[in-house]
Amino acid sequence: MSHVSNQEFYLDGDGLLIMRDRVIVFGLHGMMSLLMWNFNVGSQFVHCRVLIHELHETILITVVYGANEVSARRELWQGLIELAVTVGNVPWLVGGDFNAVLDMSEVSGASGDIRVAMNEFNDCILQTGLLSMPMQGERFTWHNCSLDGRSLWKRLDRLLVNDVWMDRWPNLFYTCLTPRTSDHSPLVFKGDCRNMQVSLFRFDNYLALSPGFLASVQSIWRHPVIGTLMYSVTRKLKALKSVFRKQRRSKGDLAMNVKLAAGFLE
Repeated sequence: MSHVSNQEFYLDGDGLLIMRDRVIVFGLHGMMSLLMWNFNVGSQFVHCRVLIHELHETILITVVYGANEVSARRELWQGLIELAVTVGNVPWLVGGDFNAVLDMSEVSGASGDIRVAMNEFNDCILQTGLLSMPMQGERFTWHNCSLDGRSLWKRLDRLLVNDVWMDRWPNLFYTCLTPRTSDHSPLVFKGDCRNMQVSLFRFDNYLALSPGFLASVQSIWRHPVIGTLMYSVTRKLKALKSVFRKQRRSKGDLAMNVKLAAGFLE
C-alpha cells in the first residue's frame, strides 16, 4: 500500500456517493465540505478517512476495483480483511466493482464455474463483518453487451458497510440505475445522512424458532478466523448480526405486524 497526501473537496449534489465504473464523486444535499486523508492505495482499492465538516463525523470509505482473475482477487480479499482489523468503532463504507458475486441468483446467463470465486468473496465478507447495504432498482449491475444472443448479466457492483455504519444510518440505501454508455450500472447512494440515528442491535427471540437458524449459526461458527480466541469469537458474533438482520427484514415490520394482529382480534 502507498500513502497519498491530504486533499480537501468542496462539492454539492443530490446524493452522497455516485460510483460508475472506477469513477467516484462525493456530494451532499446543499454545499458541504469533505476532508479526505490517510489514503491507503492497494492494487485493487483506495481506502481513506473522510471528515464531513458539517456533521463533525469521521467515516472510512474504501473504493474497490476487483481483478478479473480469481487468483489476483485474493489480494483484494486479504487487503479488506487487514483493513477491517484497523477500522475500530468508525462507520465504514466499501463499494465498487468486486468482479465477483455472492450467490448464483446474482448471475443470469451462461457462465463458467464461479464457485471458488463466490466462496472466497463470501469468506471475505464473513471475516470483515461487512453487511450488504439495502439496494433498489436493477438487480444486475453488469452486462457483457453480447450481440450474438449469449447475454450474461451479473451483480458485480455493490455497496457494503460495517455494523457501526448500519447502526448509525439504518435508513440509507443505494439505487442501481439502468446503464447507458457503460457495461456497468451507476450506483447512486441516497438518503440524508444528517438524520443520524443510533440504533442498538437487538436480537428477537422468535428468530431462534426460524427454520435454518441453528444451521446458519453453525455455519458461521465453524468458519476459521485467524487470531486469538477472543478475537475469533468477536468476529463470529459480528458476522451473526448480519444474518439476524436479514432474518428480521424477511419477517417484515414486527411492530406493525403486532398492531395488525391486535386489530384483527378486536
